[in-house]
Amino acid sequence: MCLARRSLAIILCGGLLLSSPLFVCGQTSAASRAVTAPHRPKLIVVVVIDQFRADYLDRFRDRFGPGGFNRLLREGAYFSECYYPYAVTETGPGHATLATGTTPDRHGIASNDWYDFQRKKLVEAAEDDSTRIVGGISDRVGASPRNLIGTTLAAELRLATAGQSKVYGVSVKDRSAMFSTGPAAPGAFWYESSSGRFVSSTYYYKDGLPAWATAFNERHPADRYYGKNWTISGRVALNMSTSEGKPNRDFYRNIPFTPYGNELVIEFAREILEKESLGADTVTDFLFVGLSSNDYVGHRWGPYSDEVADITLQTDRQIAVFLAYLDLKVGKGNYWFVLSGDHGVAPTLAQSRSFGLGAKNLDAKAVLATISAALTTRWGPGDWFLPTAPGTLNRETLAKYKVTVEEAARAAGEAAMTIDGILGYVAAASAVAPSSIEHEFRLSYFPGRAPDLFLVQQPFSLWNGDRGGTTHGTPYTYDTHVPLIFYGRAFRKQQNPTQVSTTDLAPTLASALDINSPSLSTGRVLTEALYTPKTAAPAATKKP
Repeated sequence: MCLARRSLAIILCGGLLLSSPLFVCGQTSAASRAVTAPHRPKLIVVVVIDQFRADYLDRFRDRFGPGGFNRLLREGAYFSECYYPYAVTETGPGHATLATGTTPDRHGIASNDWYDFQRKKLVEAAEDDSTRIVGGISDRVGASPRNLIGTTLAAELRLATAGQSKVYGVSVKDRSAMFSTGPAAPGAFWYESSSGRFVSSTYYYKDGLPAWATAFNERHPADRYYGKNWTISGRVALNMSTSEGKPNRDFYRNIPFTPYGNELVIEFAREILEKESLGADTVTDFLFVGLSSNDYVGHRWGPYSDEVADITLQTDRQIAVFLAYLDLKVGKGNYWFVLSGDHGVAPTLAQSRSFGLGAKNLDAKAVLATISAALTTRWGPGDWFLPTAPGTLNRETLAKYKVTVEEAARAAGEAAMTIDGILGYVAAASAVAPSSIEHEFRLSYFPGRAPDLFLVQQPFSLWNGDRGGTTHGTPYTYDTHVPLIFYGRAFRKQQNPTQVSTTDLAPTLASALDINSPSLSTGRVLTEALYTPKTAAPAATKKP
C-alpha cells in the first residue's frame, strides 16, 4: 500500500493534475462555476504560526490590540479546544495535517525527517534530489511536496476551478510552504538563511524565479534590519550587528530568531498578492502564510520567557496590519482568513522545575548506551542503532545475529523503561504505554518513514534538556493544543469550547466552498462554525 500511495503521489506531482481535461484552456466546468458563486470568497488566506500554543491567546489577550488576534477572536468562529490527534507533533506533519485533513499514517509526512534505507541516509521530509534551489546564492539540492500523499484543500480548489484558482505559499521553512499548498500549487517560496533571500525550487520554476520575486530579492529587504537589535524592555534579546560591520551569513541566520522573520514573510506574501493578482477576480484564490519565527524563538527561550511574550505581541500587531491590508486590497467581506498552529512546545527544564513539575532530563547518549548494552548482553556486540537516526535499528547488525526488527525493538523498549523519565515505548508490533498514547503514536507511524522504536517520555521531560532550550514532539497537551479560528462571511461569530481536531480545518473549508474534501481526509466538517443556509447561486438564464 505504501508503494501504491507513493506512486499516486508521484503521478499527481508529475503532471496528471495539469494534463487533466479539467485544465484545458477555455473549459469551464459546473464545479468551477460553483466556486464563483456569491457566497464564496475571492481569496482564502490560511496563516499557520509555527509553535503557537492555544493558551497564548488567553495569556496575552489583555495586551493584544483590537485589530489582530482580538479581531479574529471577536468576529470569527473560534475553537478554543483544538488538538492534534497524533504523537509526533512537528512542523512537517502539522502543516500536512492541516492541509490534507488527515493524520501522518495516511498523508505520509511522519516527521520532519526520516532515514531512507534505499539512499542510506537521513533525509528531510521535503528534500528532493531531482530538483534544485532557484533564486538563492548556491545551486543546492532542492525540495518539493512529492512525499506528501493525497490532495490538499488547495489542490481540490484547483481541481474544482479547472486550474483557474491561483495557489501560493510562503514561509521561512520550505516544508511549511509546500506541504500547506500541495503538489498542484503554481508556486511556493521560503527564506534562505544564508542569503536573506526568498527562494523556490525547480519543481515550480524550471527557469528561475518569477521576475517580480527576483526584483524583491534585489531590494535586499532583510538588510534593513542590520543593526536594529531586537530589544525587550530596553534589554537586547538579539544583537543584529556583525563583527564585519555589514550583513553576512550569521546576520541572515539570526533573522528567523526575531520578529523580523515574520515581518519579511508577510511582506513577501503581500508581494505575491500584488504581482500574481490574487483575489482580483471572481474565482477563489488561496494563499498560505507560515510564520516560523515564533518557533525559532520558542525553541531557544521557552514558552514562559519574555522573548516568547514579545514575539507573540509583535505577531498580533503584524496580523492586524495584514488584515487591514486585505480589507483594502481584496475588500472586507471578500476574503476568508483562517488561523492555526502546527504544534505547541514544552517548557524548558528550568521553567518546568520552577513550577515544581519534576521534569526529567533524558541524556540521549546515556539512554542509547543503556539500550545498546541490553541488546549486546542478549545477542552480542555491535552498532545496534543508526547514529544519525534515533530509534532506527541497524539492519546489518540485525542480520549478523539473525534478529528481527520486532524482537530487537521490544527488547530495546523494555530496557528503556528502566530509565528514569521513560514512561513506555511503542514499536510496530508491540507497545507498553497507555492505550490512548499508543494510539496517538500509531497515527504518527508510516512504513519506511518512522523509527522502529518510539520512546514515550514522561510529561515535561526533555531530551538533552540540560543544554538549555526546549522542543516539542510529544502527545501531551502542551504540544498538541493549538488555536483554530475561521474568519469571514461564511462563519459564525462565536467561541466554541467543543473539542475538535486539526484534521477538521480542511473539510470545513471544503464544505463551505462546496468542493471535495482532500482525498484522504478523515476530519469532520465543523458545521457549528458555518452559517446556514448558504446564499444560493443565481439560476442560469438562457439567451434567447
